[in-house]
Amino acid sequence: MKKTYSIRSILIIGFLAVMVPMLLFMLINHFYARDIVREKVTETYRNTLDIFVGQADTNLEEITNYLIKMSIMDVDVGMLMSFPMDNDMYTLTKIRIDTKLKRDVDVYNVIDSVFLFHEGDTILGTNSDYNRTRDIITTHMRDRLNSVEKPADVNRQWDVRYDQRMEGSFFLMNSVEVRNGLYAGAIIRIQDINAMLSRQWRDGDIGYTGILLRDDDRLKELLTDDMPQLGEESNLITNNPYIQGTDAETGQSYLVMSRPSRAVNIAYQVMVPEQALLKELIFFRNVALFAPIGLFLLLTLYMLLLRNMLFKPFHELILGMKKLSLGMLDVRLKRGKTIEFQFLGDTFNMMAEQIKTLKIDVYEEQLRVKQGELRQLQAQINPHFYMNSLNIIYNLAALKDTESVKRMSLHLADYFRFIMKVNRDTITLGEELSHIDNYITIQKMRFPDRLDCKIEVAEQLRSFPVAALTIQPFVENAIIHGFKNRRKLFVIVISASKEQTADGRQILKAVVSDNGTGFDEEVLEGLQRKQYVSQSGSNSTGLGIMNVMDRLTLLYGQAATVRFRNKSNENGEGGAEVTITIPETREGERKDV
Repeated sequence: MKKTYSIRSILIIGFLAVMVPMLLFMLINHFYARDIVREKVTETYRNTLDIFVGQADTNLEEITNYLIKMSIMDVDVGMLMSFPMDNDMYTLTKIRIDTKLKRDVDVYNVIDSVFLFHEGDTILGTNSDYNRTRDIITTHMRDRLNSVEKPADVNRQWDVRYDQRMEGSFFLMNSVEVRNGLYAGAIIRIQDINAMLSRQWRDGDIGYTGILLRDDDRLKELLTDDMPQLGEESNLITNNPYIQGTDAETGQSYLVMSRPSRAVNIAYQVMVPEQALLKELIFFRNVALFAPIGLFLLLTLYMLLLRNMLFKPFHELILGMKKLSLGMLDVRLKRGKTIEFQFLGDTFNMMAEQIKTLKIDVYEEQLRVKQGELRQLQAQINPHFYMNSLNIIYNLAALKDTESVKRMSLHLADYFRFIMKVNRDTITLGEELSHIDNYITIQKMRFPDRLDCKIEVAEQLRSFPVAALTIQPFVENAIIHGFKNRRKLFVIVISASKEQTADGRQILKAVVSDNGTGFDEEVLEGLQRKQYVSQSGSNSTGLGIMNVMDRLTLLYGQAATVRFRNKSNENGEGGAEVTITIPETREGERKDV
């Protein structure tokens, strides 16, 4: 089956065929550029983080080496436990050690405190509160020594400690045994390490940094503050260049890079907002995102312009042609805004006016032909009845029944007065029945006591419009053919009823029946085919019946029908029955010829 397309659909399809590939190219280019920038920038950040983690681990190892050297090479440290604690030599040695520790704290700026600890005394150099720091050292050194079976197992190992008395709460502690329960150790605050890490990324608020406690490749607890809370995927240490996570509260997307320390069970983590990472691509991103909206707006304006300039005039032209094809000849088009549609509109209006004029001329010609045919049929039926009526008067005059001739003449005068007065297509059913009554009266004068006619029509039906001389010819035909050679009373019954069709139109159903001999089979078949055949023994040509059928067809078309049949009853008596169906003519309605 061949498909058809409208101009509108073709234009839209063509526009989309150009726009969709362009849009896809822009989107693919945007995502590709974003991935490249993300990869390159994160590679730089990752390298920076690796350098920092390596330097931090080197610092921890250097501090451990410093503690080992101090425990081995420092004479004062080695001699301290040789003197009793209440001895002056112990006091002098302690003062010299205290001076050295304070000096060494300033040399290693990452160290918060350096100390010598044994159960009886603690010597330290610190950048924090002296007494509070001493209490912290005492508490946690005892905990370190008691946490393992052999205190020597804690030597030279950094571990993470928590104490609310320490600023930042979390810190790293390491210690090296000198001899006889004397330990040299150091404390590094986690927040100081994080401060050095933050300086690498805080310029321009690039991202967030943090230090976390780890268990193998899984991050357990945040040891610093000020870090967005992401999903579980950000708590893993993988070989991937980065992990992408989203803040559930703000919806901000971050690139997370985590690197473990080889010196202690902590990991360093950096979170870089993707928006900051891709800030150089904001313009291209906006172009990729808003270009479809702009193109859609352009398409909308373009379609509105085409609608007003092309589609709407086309639609009006097609609609006008459809109306014109349905016979609505008064339709006219407005003048278009373009030269082309002005020409089409003027041509259409001129063509519609010519068609209207031509159809009116043809219709008027058809009406004239129709009126001529009706006059011809009327001229045929009038002499036919006139000759029969003169024959009746002749017979009465031969019988010298002058009174009957007078009455006959009066009724005949009324009859022909009605005939000559009727100069229209339709009359009322009451006028038709009055005319039939005159006709029956004339026939009764011809056949006294042998003919009767019953009119069973309700009063409200007598105003129904019917064609002139529609029922009378069938009454006349019944008398001519059904009444002959009868000794019994010949009865003609005229009845009428009104029915309603499915489309709401009222129709009149008139029935003319008699108790005569009925139609011959050959004649009945001919009438049903609208071909009249003379009955046997009759010289009638059936001019009246065919005249009525032709006039009904001219006036009502196929809506009017005439049906013939022979009836029979239980007594074996029959007769002819003619059913005439006539539609109601509505005001202003015309029938096609």
